[in-house]
Amino acid sequence: MRIDVQHATADPAWSPALLTPAALTRFARAVEESGYGALAFTDHPAPSAAWVHADGEGTVDPFSALGFCAAVTSTVRLLTLVLVLGYRPPLATAHQAASLDALSGGRLLLGVGTGYLRSEFAALGVDFDRRRELFDEALVVLRPAFGGEDVPIPGGGGRATRPQPRPARPGGPPLWVHGNSRWGRERAARHGAGWIGVLTSDVLARTMRTAPLHRADLARVIEDLRERTVAAGRPADAVEAVVTGVWPLLDVREGWDAARLRDDAAALGAEGADRILLVVRGDDPAAAEDTVRALGEDLVRPLADV
Repeated sequence: MRIDVQHATADPAWSPALLTPAALTRFARAVEESGYGALAFTDHPAPSAAWVHADGEGTVDPFSALGFCAAVTSTVRLLTLVLVLGYRPPLATAHQAASLDALSGGRLLLGVGTGYLRSEFAALGVDFDRRRELFDEALVVLRPAFGGEDVPIPGGGGRATRPQPRPARPGGPPLWVHGNSRWGRERAARHGAGWIGVLTSDVLARTMRTAPLHRADLARVIEDLRERTVAAGRPADAVEAVVTGVWPLLDVREGWDAARLRDDAAALGAEGADRILLVVRGDDPAAAEDTVRALGEDLVRPLADV
């Protein structure tokens, strides 16, 4: 079982001090030194004021943040959690992702999703009702772009573009597809190296415009993912099952039952999960770093040794 962590800006009560160069350097290095598999940043370029005031999470441009983290680390993977494909032209996404993958030595994990904030789509001038269609259109472009192929320009009269640079790995960064619904699992099964499911209440699922995913249903949902992957002509284990929303914001100042966390992780593994992505409290940079390191001792390293 691998443990990944989202940056502490995911805490609605996050402190802007988290994003000073010194604080971000310390956080990223704590993640790497503590043995986490990946460090993640989310994608909200234009959240509504109402969403922010209603305890929406903090955000920073994921490519900028992960590029910074790549420069101050050497081994930890770099995860977009998740990049909303409809927010950007697909070729721009391919260029940014390939650049980060090349400059980080092949450490990018490209977590992708359709998005759910209608107001953010409106702010960016993108049709919210086409978000699934835009997602599929982007997938058509990303793979040939990452593979170094000429990509036809829509309406370009037969002209094509040759995206640069080439990613560090043949085929480009692995795609992790976020989506609790059957639609999301189908895309992960066909195109992904990972599937990201978030455990939700019914209320949270409605807020996120996704299918509810309760812990009691997780094993069945992951089995469905495996069956869809085989039906797509791939090995059943070709797609890693990544689960988030398992625990509330963790904080070393409040403590935790380390044995219970390890038992929870073991149970999730028995239900088919390959990775757990957790979030730490972000109201204080030093406490966030201490939490990451303490969880490394209590959870990340013990599970890595199993």
